[in-house]
Amino acid sequence: MHTSPPLSTEPLRFIVPPILHRFLQNGTPVHIIPAANEDLVTVTVAMRTGARHDVFPGETSIAAQMLSRGTTRLDALGFAEEVERRGCSVRTISDSDACSVQASGLIEWFDDLVLLAAECLLTPRFDATELDKLRQRITSDMMVDLVDVEWLANRACALRAFDGHPYARPRNGNPTTLRELTPEILRDAHARMLAAPRNIIVAGPVNADIVIEKLEAAFGGMQSPSPLIPTPRSIMRPRTGVIAPKRDAVQTAFRVALPCVSFDHPDYAAMQLVTTVLGGYSLARLFSVLREEKGYTYGAYAFSDVRTHGATTGIVTSVGNDFTADTMAVIANEVTRIGSERIDDEELENARQQILGTFARSNETPQQTASLVWTMLQHELPMDYFERHIMRIQRLVPEDLIGVQERYFSTKAWVVGVSGQPNVVRPAIEGVVDTIEEWTAEGYE
Repeated sequence: MHTSPPLSTEPLRFIVPPILHRFLQNGTPVHIIPAANEDLVTVTVAMRTGARHDVFPGETSIAAQMLSRGTTRLDALGFAEEVERRGCSVRTISDSDACSVQASGLIEWFDDLVLLAAECLLTPRFDATELDKLRQRITSDMMVDLVDVEWLANRACALRAFDGHPYARPRNGNPTTLRELTPEILRDAHARMLAAPRNIIVAGPVNADIVIEKLEAAFGGMQSPSPLIPTPRSIMRPRTGVIAPKRDAVQTAFRVALPCVSFDHPDYAAMQLVTTVLGGYSLARLFSVLREEKGYTYGAYAFSDVRTHGATTGIVTSVGNDFTADTMAVIANEVTRIGSERIDDEELENARQQILGTFARSNETPQQTASLVWTMLQHELPMDYFERHIMRIQRLVPEDLIGVQERYFSTKAWVVGVSGQPNVVRPAIEGVVDTIEEWTAEGYE
């Protein structure tokens, strides 16, 4: 006999673990998440500058990747050996808004982790030979991307989802700009990193006084942060379709963008619920129709892409050429339906439980809490933001969502990016957009 699992009736109470907030003498904020019962410690130095600040396309991302590829003291192999023989990890991360150095390992190596993180951040070598190796690898990846319809659809959508904004640019640039990057350009990008507003987050079984002492010795010589040139918020060009043609494609990839809001917007909690109902998991509408009912695809999803200077709700799926037109019609119908009809109680409750369960599983360790802290810092949110957000998610009822559904979920506001055979994809999108453009692989010669 088929029965439904009982839904939890106990409210989720999320409380951010205790965080100690200190400052280095140069004004760098330090956030310490103690965890006496953990063996792992992570040190993250995060800087609020990313690809949107690039003077030369790709400079921030490539400079960040070069930080751990040799220092003044050690070449790339020597630095890797210093890290790995301790069983530790030192990695760099960059995106449109920020970049960071993250060192992690067993607590017994804490002193060394701080020094290794400081060494790669403060004294990178920017060796020309290592740059050439990295350039060749990334260029090879780019040429693979160029035949991937999902990547092409993403690039096509970004062109008008972030109309004229730095977010529309690929993080690494393109093969042409990559060939023109020099160590001198990377050093200029590195100088911008060091001058940007920064935070240091330490998570693990640490003593706060010792942490500050070690960080002061390693990072205290950095200049006080300087404000960056402001970046405007991104805007969309609604009702625009962008085609990235791939004439030999056997499938069509869709990447659709709808308006979204920032984390601190009053509508965000409701937006998250509506987006989850639309396509946030395997019980969601897009997945149920396109995969379970029609069998067109392995998956169809909707998600929020919230950045510091813009936000979109994305829809993604890929289908065989024969199913392209009907898939576009299904997506349009589901967006229109969720933008105009009340969500029923059971559907909302399923989505709520999905959000709560995913959130709880994603914030179990001090290192996961550190990531949450960086999100709050980067988006200038209060430290109890997620506690209040989780409570808000649990209080909303279908009637609370209707205004959000009507404001943000409409084909009148969307951008449709699509990649595949032009004679297949163009007829599929002609009725759901007002203008159609073509994305070209300029710079990929």
